Amino acid sequence: MITEINFENASETKTWDEFVSSHPDASPFHLSNWLRTIQQTYPFELHAYAHCDGSHIITAIFPYFLVKGLSGRFRSVSLPFSDYGGPLCRDESQENQFLELVMSNNQKKQKNIEIRGQLFKQTFFICNNYYKRHILLLSPNPQDVRNVIDKRTIQYSIRKAERAGIKIIEENTLEGMHEFYRLHLMTRKKHGVPCPPFSFFKNMFDNMISKDIAFLLLATSESRPIAAGMFIKFNKGIYYKYNASDPECLSGQTPNHLLTWSAIEKGCLGGYSYFDFGRTSPDNHGLMRYKEMWGAKAIDLPYHYYPQIAGAASKEENDRTYQIITKIWRSLPDPFVDKIGPVIYKYLV
Repeated sequence: MITEINFENASETKTWDEFVSSHPDASPFHLSNWLRTIQQTYPFELHAYAHCDGSHIITAIFPYFLVKGLSGRFRSVSLPFSDYGGPLCRDESQENQFLELVMSNNQKKQKNIEIRGQLFKQTFFICNNYYKRHILLLSPNPQDVRNVIDKRTIQYSIRKAERAGIKIIEENTLEGMHEFYRLHLMTRKKHGVPCPPFSFFKNMFDNMISKDIAFLLLATSESRPIAAGMFIKFNKGIYYKYNASDPECLSGQTPNHLLTWSAIEKGCLGGYSYFDFGRTSPDNHGLMRYKEMWGAKAIDLPYHYYPQIAGAASKEENDRTYQIITKIWRSLPDPFVDKIGPVIYKYLV
């Protein structure tokens, strides 16, 4: 039996999250806290389906959002603004029931379906195996992990930041979130892409940071934040979700290296098994190389589409249109970017 979970119901929410926490293929993006963060920020229609047995115990789930694009057409995405998503099932039969449901529910208005994760063998979904996911295995002894890190670049930059007097503090407060967002605006402008609205991070603070599911680290120079990182804790992993920094401070003080190491060290000492560097475009050779220098291993991150490959997440970074748009965005005045970016960001799911 398939039922739709209501996250306003505390009992149903608890049951959902207990299932997510117990599933070997789950991610923090399947948690109700993350789904609620997206739902509270954007005008998307959330559907959280669960397959239950005769005792009303959840045996499979499939969360997705119905999102409206610039063209006015709808897509079903599992999950927007997330590296990983998709159904969590024990067999192909359950998965097919979910997929048939999403196709029939929205067939009159939806144009595409996008699933950010692995599926059982599917003949009608197109697999786009473009992105990579980088995983660093952790040890209870941080030095064991530090020994696998590239000495010439990464370890050198960590020591350089320490010599420059960079301090790392955990600042799980709204004040810390405001500092993060100030730096995040700079970072997104540098990369030529719009920034999410502050309301998204405020909701993330309420749903995740204040619930000890995520934490925020700031790198400070003479008490002034110059870099920040937002991390999610889930089961045995630490997930590096967002990074932000002042571009003028990167080369001289290398704060991001010390910031990342501090999060890794925290994971080691906290008993976590792996550190997830997140999704990477293979066309971004510099970022691919950077993550590998930390000792992280790249694994495939397949996305599935029906009836065709479409959407912002399907655009390769070496795509000509992508390059033109990012170049234009970098040249726009900061006040315009800061105001318009959050408005159009919801279309870049």
